[in-house]
Amino acid sequence: MSGKQINPKLIHALTNQPLTNIPTSPTFKHLGGIYVKSIVDQLKKIETPQPKNEMMMKCGKCGHSGKYDIGIVAISVSVNGKKQSQQLTGYFRCKHCNAGGPWKDSPELLMFTMSALMAPQRNLPVHFGEIQLSDGYEPPYATDGEEHYLKLIAATPMNGLLWNKLGNLYLTGSRPELAMAAFEKSIEVDPNQVESHLSIANLLMQLRNYKQAIHHLHQMMIAAEAYPHLEATRLRELLAHGICTSFIAATESKNKYEALPTQTKLIEAGSTANLQSDKLPRYLTLSSEDISTFYPLAEAFMGARVRKLDRKSKKKKTQQKRTKSQQVEAFIYEQQGFFKKGDIQQACPDISLATITKVIRELRKAGVIEMTGTGTDIQWYKK
Repeated sequence: MSGKQINPKLIHALTNQPLTNIPTSPTFKHLGGIYVKSIVDQLKKIETPQPKNEMMMKCGKCGHSGKYDIGIVAISVSVNGKKQSQQLTGYFRCKHCNAGGPWKDSPELLMFTMSALMAPQRNLPVHFGEIQLSDGYEPPYATDGEEHYLKLIAATPMNGLLWNKLGNLYLTGSRPELAMAAFEKSIEVDPNQVESHLSIANLLMQLRNYKQAIHHLHQMMIAAEAYPHLEATRLRELLAHGICTSFIAATESKNKYEALPTQTKLIEAGSTANLQSDKLPRYLTLSSEDISTFYPLAEAFMGARVRKLDRKSKKKKTQQKRTKSQQVEAFIYEQQGFFKKGDIQQACPDISLATITKVIRELRKAGVIEMTGTGTDIQWYKK
């Protein structure tokens, strides 16, 4: 049943209630948070990291057996081939006593492991090698990883990054309601936790809650320039994905909500981002199929961190060829007065009239340019 198989220690960490006041088998109602109930009510809409991989497992504490989604099986074999260990990514607790382990492997799991070792080319939910947490710890089960992070959180409860890592563990373990609780706690203790804002937005997008998804994506953009936990290249990639998601949300909401925060909002929040800067390319063409097209916008939110981007990466990006449509857009944005299609054809001789007409039509529809004149005297100008 949704909301069960929850660690009482998680509730303790989330709410600071004494463990003696928390049921041994809490439900999702004990998690709190703003969005958790929405996740629980619409679990079928949430995509899991991989299809269910259910196996019979026997609880080593109470002896009861049950079928559980064990997730990916990570198999590690030593160099001499004699020592073998396995890890399970699925988050599950005993349906009878709510213990997180120890577990006794079932014959079904043993056969599965042997099959994976004998035929590694088969399409099985198997990972060969160790799975490590952010600090190098290798948990046999997701519940062991949870205990590890909860101990770290107990020592530094205001560490938003640790809460984010715990949320990622739950998400990988196919428990999005627990993940959401951890992500919400993450931004509660650190409102500028960029990664958690993006994770919350990604979950809300699956519920089609575009308003709140865009809210958290705006918070991600605003806080990015001071975010210390990612190096510049990874920060740009994360921002680009978030901004792309924000544009998708705006489109799917029929532009009821703006994809980017207003300049006024940015100033009020203390952000140095300037979306009206001359440094931002005016011929920007965005495509969800090419995340690099969002890099210029991502860099606008990075502030001084832009200077730490890998030079080779920046050089490669600037050397990328513009599409034909981008070349036409670039010409139009550079114009200070009236221009005709013939002027574009003369400047871009390799581009067809059909492409030029298409770009002009799109820019006029977007309110960027306007037409004057009739017949052969039609001219265009930027508004």
